[in-house]
Amino acid sequence: MNSKYFPSARFCFALVACSLFSVAMAQSIRESLFRELDVVREQAQTAKADILSPKKFAAGERAYGKAEDDINEGRADRARTSVEKATVAFRDALETTELAAVSFASTLEARDRAIAANAARLEPELWEDAEDKLNKAALKLESGTVDSARRPAKEAETLFEQAELAAIKTAIVGEARQLIAAADSAKIDKFAPATLDKSRQLVATAEALLDEDRYSTARPRVLAADAEYEARHASYIASQAEAVKDKALSVEALILNWETPLRELLSSLGGSTDMTAGPDGPAAAAVKRATELKELNTDMATRLVLLEEELGTSSQIAREAELLQQQLREIESLFQPGQAIVVRQGTDLILRLVGLSFPVGQATIQTDYYGILRQVQEALKVYPDSTVVIEGHTDSQGSPATNMALSQQRADAVREYLLANSTNVSPSAVRAMGYGSERPIASEATAEGRAQNRRIDVVIRDARAREL
Repeated sequence: MNSKYFPSARFCFALVACSLFSVAMAQSIRESLFRELDVVREQAQTAKADILSPKKFAAGERAYGKAEDDINEGRADRARTSVEKATVAFRDALETTELAAVSFASTLEARDRAIAANAARLEPELWEDAEDKLNKAALKLESGTVDSARRPAKEAETLFEQAELAAIKTAIVGEARQLIAAADSAKIDKFAPATLDKSRQLVATAEALLDEDRYSTARPRVLAADAEYEARHASYIASQAEAVKDKALSVEALILNWETPLRELLSSLGGSTDMTAGPDGPAAAAVKRATELKELNTDMATRLVLLEEELGTSSQIAREAELLQQQLREIESLFQPGQAIVVRQGTDLILRLVGLSFPVGQATIQTDYYGILRQVQEALKVYPDSTVVIEGHTDSQGSPATNMALSQQRADAVREYLLANSTNVSPSAVRAMGYGSERPIASEATAEGRAQNRRIDVVIRDARAREL
C-alpha cells in the first residue's frame, strides 16, 4: 500500500475517536442534567398529571423536548435552563394533581369504573364527552378557580357513569342488538314477528335489570343469550318462509324436512314412524315404548336402593347434579373470555383469574382489573355459606423467599379488595395464602408456561348445590 494514504487513515481514526468521545460526553451531560427531571416527570405521569393538570404537564413536556434538542446540539447551558423549566412545570403539575385527586375524587372513581367496563372502546362518544368535561374541570383547577371546576367535574362524573352503564350493556346485549338490527334490515319481521319481538323483549328486560343494578350481570347475560337465540331463530324461520314464498322450497318439502329428525328419534326408541295422520300417533306410541323400557329396568332400581340410602334418592341426586351444572354456567357467564377459567375440583370451585396481572415485583391491583374482581364478588354471592381461600402463585424466577412473600402480598391485596367492596362477605370466611412457585400448573421451561403459573386462584370451598 502506498504510504501516502497512511496520514489520511490516521486522520479518519482521529475523527471517529473524537466523534465517539463527543457522544459519550453528551450522554454523560444528559444523565447528569436529567437525573432529577426524569424522576419528577415519571411521578407526574404516574399521577396522571397529563389528565388532571394538562396545561402544566404540556409545558413540562415542551421544555423537556427542548432540553433534549439542546443536548443533541451540544448546547449544555441552554439545556440546563430548559431542564429547570421542565422540572418546575412538572412539580407544579404534581401539586395541581394532588389537589385534583381530592377535589375530583368521586369523578375519578367514576372514571376508573368506566375504564374497567372498557367504555373507551365500547362507548367512545360518551367516553370522549366525559374526558372533555374532565379536561375543562382540570384547566379551571389549574387556573386556581376551584369552585368553577366543580360543575364540569360533576358533569364529567355523570357522563362517566353513563358511559360505564352503556358499556356494560353493550358488552352483554350488544350481540343481540346487532342480530336484531340485521333482522330489521332484512325485514324478517314480516315472516317471524312473534319470535323477533320475543328477542326484543328479552333485550329490554336485560337492560332494565342492568339499570337497576349494573353490577349484577348473571341474569342479564342469560337473557342476552336467549335473545341472541331468538333473533337467530327468527332469521331461520324467515329464511324457510321466504323460500316457500319464492317457490324455492315447497310446503311439502318443508314438512318432510321437519319430520326427518322426529322420525329418526322415534325409530331409535323402536316406536312407530307413521306420519300419515301427523305426529300425534307416533308420539303416543313413543311414550308407551318408553314406559315399557322403564318397566324392564325395575330390577336395576332395586340394585340402586343401597346407593340411594347413602346418597339420597335418584331424583335428589339428579336435581343436585342439575343445580351444580346450572350454577357452574351462571359463574362462567359472569366472566368475559380471557378473564377467568372456572374449574370444579371435587366439591370446591376454583376461579382462575387469568385476566388479572400485577406489575413486576409489585402487589398493587391496577384499576383495569376492578371489573374482574367485581365479577368475583358476584360469583361469591352464588355460594354465600362457603369459605374462600385467595391463593397467590408465582413462577420460579427469583429467590423462593421473595416469591413466597410476593405471592402472599398479592393474595392479601385481592382479599382486601373483595372485603372492602363487598357487604355480604365475612372477613372470617376469606383467607389469603401465598404459595410462591410451589404449585405450578404449567412448565417453567417456557415463557408461556411461567405466565400461566403467575396467577391468583379464588377457591370456593365446599361449593355445593343450592336451590336458586
